[in-house]
Amino acid sequence: MAGMFRAVPFPGRGGIRPFTTRIEPNPVSGDPATGLMAQVWDPLWLLGRQWQLGELTGEDTGTPLAVTVDAQFDPLVAWHPGPFDGAESGWRALDPGELLEPLVEDESAHPLPPRAAAAVAWALQDALAELGETAAVAALVRRCGVKKDVSPAEGEPAGDWAGVNGVLAGAALDAARVADAFSGSTPGWFTAALRPGAARRRVAMAAVVEWLAWYAAEVEPAATPSSWIPGRLEYEFAVATTGAVLHAPAHGGGEIGWAAFDLEPDRDPPDAGDAETVPLTRHLLASQLTFPGMPTSRFWEFEDADLDLGQVWADPHELARVLVVEAALVTGDDWLVLPVDCPPGGVLRVQRVTWRDTFGSLWFADEQPSPVPPGGFAAPWRMYAVTEARRGGPGGRAEVAGILVPPAPASTLGGAPVEDVRFVRDETANLVWAIEQTVPAPSGDPAPVVPPPAPALPPIDPGDEPLDQVLGYELVTFVPANWFPYVSRVGERGVFLQRADLDRGDQTVQPAGVLLSEEQQRIIFAGEVPRQGVRVQRTPRLARRADGSWVQWTARSVRPAAGEGESGLRFDRTRRPTG
Repeated sequence: MAGMFRAVPFPGRGGIRPFTTRIEPNPVSGDPATGLMAQVWDPLWLLGRQWQLGELTGEDTGTPLAVTVDAQFDPLVAWHPGPFDGAESGWRALDPGELLEPLVEDESAHPLPPRAAAAVAWALQDALAELGETAAVAALVRRCGVKKDVSPAEGEPAGDWAGVNGVLAGAALDAARVADAFSGSTPGWFTAALRPGAARRRVAMAAVVEWLAWYAAEVEPAATPSSWIPGRLEYEFAVATTGAVLHAPAHGGGEIGWAAFDLEPDRDPPDAGDAETVPLTRHLLASQLTFPGMPTSRFWEFEDADLDLGQVWADPHELARVLVVEAALVTGDDWLVLPVDCPPGGVLRVQRVTWRDTFGSLWFADEQPSPVPPGGFAAPWRMYAVTEARRGGPGGRAEVAGILVPPAPASTLGGAPVEDVRFVRDETANLVWAIEQTVPAPSGDPAPVVPPPAPALPPIDPGDEPLDQVLGYELVTFVPANWFPYVSRVGERGVFLQRADLDRGDQTVQPAGVLLSEEQQRIIFAGEVPRQGVRVQRTPRLARRADGSWVQWTARSVRPAAGEGESGLRFDRTRRPTG
């Protein structure tokens, strides 16, 4: 197959006729199949050249097959809720198999909403009814039933929760009241209502004890200090292994990954008890790393239509993109994946990697000095490893803790947000507004906030003057009732925002949701509300532990908002009469 140059003219402008030159294949025999076969006519000569150049020694052409990874796994033994100052107090034990997200994000201080309390208590009511304890169920309903004292909230359809509450009152149990009734000992009125017979009473009491244990463990666990930082609209906490402390200074909610932590090399971990580092040895088969947009590795294999190498571009100053593209195109098929299984909830430190290639040679990855450094490999390879927060330390070298495997659930189910608050900037009014868009209704279900319409302005009496010569005066314009102002203040730590009370008519409207009603949420650092705003949601979540048990909690997540807001707030305005 020979190359042929062909000049193709293109019509130009102003008499200029530019040309382009391209190379086209021109098979001499007329059949391109011979050239596409890439045949080797003298295999012995090719083998001789390979021997002459040293390719047959297999020094750099062997493919890894059997790989052995020696590592150490340091389990997480404790966690610290809230701001972390390095003190010995505040650490709490982290049991094996316990998920970290419910511990950090749960709002244990808030009671169950009425609808959820009735649903939880229905499990006990149904269990006793199946045992034939109708008299005991009736006694529970009389003493611990749902009270008919909840009125519909503003913005909820009239009669929605009132109708449901009217049906539940006198027929369903309140879980919190049942737990309080059995907190000390079994009340006598319940024992008297049980059917006679020692065996039947033991079965009924076993059902009650089982329900109380489930309620205490899953529904109403022991209250822990909150990890939510109101002024920063984020979570802060720390975890500890047997030899290191990992600090999460700013977690915005959701999945807790390794990137949320920084190593605190100057902090001493708490007492780990019987926990100790576990050595791990894994024998694996190396598999090739693949990624979207990866070029094919075979000689005559063509990429599919999803890959367009012609669209790969980079500006001259984008060196990082040039390096990434170069690594993907040139050495994309040189990377191998070794999935090392380890228990969840700990730090994995790889100590040694050995493999045997297709030529039978045994290789060692990065021969280690003695003793082995804390991070494992001596080479500066820290991808996915937790390092200390760089604060200009000596030499600029960061210590390495290892690869963190957080005790996170495999998947999490999230419901509709029960509360949705937007923090937006109003440049015209020079204020930051907190807008309640969704708040919990008395039933506990999310309800959209529908503020009342603006009140009608009082009419202007022009008297004997012409209408076009009379002006009315308005002290302040109307602002929706679900908009709450935050005013700038200057403190020791800079500018912060403080929620102010805005009088609307003859009363001061209070927030209807949980978030803004918290006294600690009155103060927010000014930098937490950027120009695009921020959105805070309270969302119920459900996950399964490793042993199959369920855990539910209410988490707060922080997301960017849709931009600035316009409240329409104006002072000292004049208006003309209508009519």
